[in-house]
Amino acid sequence: MKKINSANIILLLGAVLSIFCSFIMKNAFLGIGVFVVIFGFVMYKQRAALWASSAASAYQKGNITKSFELYEKAIAVQDCPNMAKILYAYRLVSEGNVEACAKILGTLNPAIMNENERLNYNATHALSIWKQGNVHRAIEIYEALLNEKNSMLIFETLGYLFIEAEAYEKALEFNLKAFELYENNERIKSNLATSYYYLEQNVEAAKLCKELIENYANFPDPYYYYALLLETQEKYKGALKYLNKALEKKFSHIYTLTEEDVQDEIDEIEEQMEQEIEEDIDEIEEQREQDIE
Repeated sequence: MKKINSANIILLLGAVLSIFCSFIMKNAFLGIGVFVVIFGFVMYKQRAALWASSAASAYQKGNITKSFELYEKAIAVQDCPNMAKILYAYRLVSEGNVEACAKILGTLNPAIMNENERLNYNATHALSIWKQGNVHRAIEIYEALLNEKNSMLIFETLGYLFIEAEAYEKALEFNLKAFELYENNERIKSNLATSYYYLEQNVEAAKLCKELIENYANFPDPYYYYALLLETQEKYKGALKYLNKALEKKFSHIYTLTEEDVQDEIDEIEEQMEQEIEEDIDEIEEQREQDIE
C-alpha cells in the first residue's frame, strides 16, 4: 500500500477549513488566513525536503558549492528525510569527500529504512568503503545487493570494482553478462572494453572504445584506453589526439582515472616521440659521416 504523505493531508484539511470559513461561515478573510497559516506550517515542516530538492537542482547545474550549502541546511533539520541524507552522502563521495560521506552515513540506521532507502544506503556505504581502501569488502556488499535486486547501477558499479580489484577474468565474465542486459549503458560498455584491454584482447577493446567515442561519451575512460591501444601500435599522434580529448571530458571521483593520469601519459608519449626524433637525427648524421668517409 502506498504511504500517504502527511503534508498532503494537512494541506487538504487546510483547503477544507478554508472553504468552510469562506462559504459556510461567509468569512473570506478568515478562510484565506486559515489556509495561509496551514500552508506556512506545512512548508516549515517540509523545509528539509525543499532544501534538499533545491540542492539537487543546483548540483545538476554544476553549482557544487551552493548545492552542498543547501544540503547542509537540509540535514541540520531533525526530521530530514533519509533519502536526502543518502543522496548528499553519495554526492560527497562523488566529489572526493569520503570522510564527510562516511560521517553522514554513520548518522543513519538502515534497520528502520524502507527497501529503496536501504538499497541506496548500502550502495553508497560500499562506495565509501572502497574509497577508504577496501575494494574487496565493497565487492561483497555489491554482490549481496545484486542478489536482492537486479539493478543497472549495481551492474555498472560492480563491474568497475572487479577491474579495480584486478580480477580481470571475473570482470570480463561479469561485464559480458551486464552488457547483455544493458547494452545501451555507456559505463557498462566501457567496463567491458577495459576488461578486454587488461586481458590484452585489443581488437575487442578497440571496437568498444571506438563505438563509445563515436557516440560522444562524456567521460574520459574510452578515450584514454583507446589512446593506450594506439600507443601499443606506435601511433603516437593518434594517441595524443584521444588523450587530449579525454582531458576535455568530465572526471568523477567515483572512478579512479584522473586528469593527472591522462596528463602523465601525454608527457610520456611526447618524451618518447622526442627520443625517437633524436635517434633518427643521430642515425642520419651517422649515415652522413659514413658517406663522407
